[in-house]
Amino acid sequence: MASLPRRHEFVDTSNQKIVAVVQMITHMKQAGPARTEVFFVGGNSVVVQGAIDEVSTHIWP
Repeated sequence: MASLPRRHEFVDTSNQKIVAVVQMITHMKQAGPARTEVFFVGGNSVVVQGAIDEVSTHIWP
């Protein structure tokens, strides 16, 4: 049986909540001192609050 997709909640730079399926994240890039750009399958991206180390540690402990 396949495992269920993990979901992660982000807060973007406009304080909007974003729910992402972790398996759909392709990579991340530091977008500022406390901002990280998260890229998804298909080429879409979003800038979220938090440094890249903080965001990645929360997703992949």
